Amino acid sequence: MHTSSSRSKYNLRIFRKAFLPWALSSPRNLWMAWNLFRKVRKKYKFNTQLQGHLEYPIPHSFVLSLTSDCNLTCDHCYARVYEETKVLPRKVFEDILNQASMLGCFFFVLTGGEPMLYPDLLDILSLHNDSLFILITNGTMVSDNDATEKLFRSPHIIPVVSLEGGFEDTGKRRGVGTYNRVISAFDSLQANKVLYGFSITVTSENVERLQKEDVFKEKYPYGARLGCFIEYIPTGRKPDPGLSLSSTQRSSFRQWFLQLKERVNTYLIHFPGDEELMDCCREAGKGFVHINPEGYLESCALLPSSKYNISETTLETCLKRLYRDN
Repeated sequence: MHTSSSRSKYNLRIFRKAFLPWALSSPRNLWMAWNLFRKVRKKYKFNTQLQGHLEYPIPHSFVLSLTSDCNLTCDHCYARVYEETKVLPRKVFEDILNQASMLGCFFFVLTGGEPMLYPDLLDILSLHNDSLFILITNGTMVSDNDATEKLFRSPHIIPVVSLEGGFEDTGKRRGVGTYNRVISAFDSLQANKVLYGFSITVTSENVERLQKEDVFKEKYPYGARLGCFIEYIPTGRKPDPGLSLSSTQRSSFRQWFLQLKERVNTYLIHFPGDEELMDCCREAGKGFVHINPEGYLESCALLPSSKYNISETTLETCLKRLYRDN
């Protein structure tokens, strides 16, 4: 399990490679980073103090699937398990953020479907500038001038744009023309000095091309300060076990990733693989929880549940019951 020492080293590496270069890029960014740090630190201290008086753990992270709707049709997306579009009601979403804040929670991963399809999302998040939001997006809607302007004013919202590596693989998995739209999003985010990241799904089909770098590194790292390499897990309406990495591919990719991680000035994560994330299964339902578009709390997005719904009772009650079950 994580020790306080390993967590401190983990947080320091993220700060040094991701937040610090962005903060030092301009006086304005430095001022915004300092303000954000003060607010989050205050919330963190409150969370730590409160945790000492409770008999159940308060999750350090919430993964919120806001909608199953998406403007792309990637077969590997777990949100495609729904037969019809599901959207987390706005009142429920705002209740979650408010109740989580009262527990000192400050870290949220927003996903979907495509979370940018959620009505007034950036406006809602702007009211919670004492929390950190990782916005997992396909990038096709963040190059809009209005969106980039709002992200520019909201350093607590960090968009992480998904793709499959190069032009060929992204087009095949996400649709023709998607790669160019994603690169346009990166260009817009970089031009507007927004702190952002990228996420790549690693499959048996693209794993070797990613490692060649002559194709992958043409644009890499897209100006991003954060980067995630996530191995494909068979899920969705059309799961394909053939896209999972073989043991040989996984070992080869891991060695390449570790070398890449040392060379670049971008904070990179490989999942599964990184020691910082090895406790994910143990942390499920305790260190982090997932809330699906219907409002149900789950230990993990890949382990659906329909027992405890935030629209029917308080977040605190749901957390207590979920912890009791685990």
